[in-house]
Amino acid sequence: MLVVFCPLFFANSVPAQPIPIANSGFESNIIGQGAFSVLVPQGWSIYDPGFIINQNANSVGVIRPDVPQLFFPAGAPEGVNAALVFLAGAQSAEAGLRQTLTSTLQANTRYRCSVQIGNIASGTSLPGSADGGNVFYDLDGFPGYRIDVLAGTTVVGSDNNSIGATIPEGEWRVARFYFDATNSHPQLGQTLSIRLVNLKFPGSPGSPNIEVDFDDVRLSAGTIPISAQLSIALVGAQPTISLTGTTGATYRMEYALSLPATNWTSLTNILLPTASTVVSDAQPITGQSSRFYRAVIVD
Repeated sequence: MLVVFCPLFFANSVPAQPIPIANSGFESNIIGQGAFSVLVPQGWSIYDPGFIINQNANSVGVIRPDVPQLFFPAGAPEGVNAALVFLAGAQSAEAGLRQTLTSTLQANTRYRCSVQIGNIASGTSLPGSADGGNVFYDLDGFPGYRIDVLAGTTVVGSDNNSIGATIPEGEWRVARFYFDATNSHPQLGQTLSIRLVNLKFPGSPGSPNIEVDFDDVRLSAGTIPISAQLSIALVGAQPTISLTGTTGATYRMEYALSLPATNWTSLTNILLPTASTVVSDAQPITGQSSRFYRAVIVD
């Protein structure tokens, strides 16, 4: 039996480090159980390029969706609070929240961002809410979101509603994206900031498309991962692959039975806790003349 592997380049590095975001889970504002408050969350400011936020028909605030029958039956994904951007007015402009961070854009760095995005369900407000309670809100539909990371005034990374169509009413989904800053990036050294945007896509009477909710905002910085180096050994008929790559990066191990290959079969995903690890292929090579392996960077 002949097993062939694909050797590639490798480099050792430190894992990605979190970048501080003030009030990233919107827990700093204390509100009543199941209620919402119209306010600017601590640590954040209003993003309002169209000047539509009036803290009435178009407003930002904080919601505590921990009453099972209302808005988000499972509650907030992190802590008890989340941010809301409610745009029920006739204006068509986008709006949301933003925060200037204490970090600057660094060279040869991969930035990873994740945010929990909520598609709030219709419901009736409880006492203690900004409207006094007992007000029904038709919140069916989803107006779309965008997450921007900026260096200075320039957007350097963004997720423009990539998962918006997949979020069921009353549930949350996590949006993830990354971007790289090379040593020639024009915004190096400029201060980073983050924006959480309600796109206010037009709705209909049945799905008015009003509110987007945000929670658990995260940004991290680490080494730009590069291709891994593979080596292989056989333990009987069992292939064992040694993978050396970038600490903190995720690689997908794949194999094919011949080259060139248009379809590779996924073996497993590996998040490297250190610079190297060992992966066993549970499928023996018995009856096969060759098997080819490769490691693909996932993020």
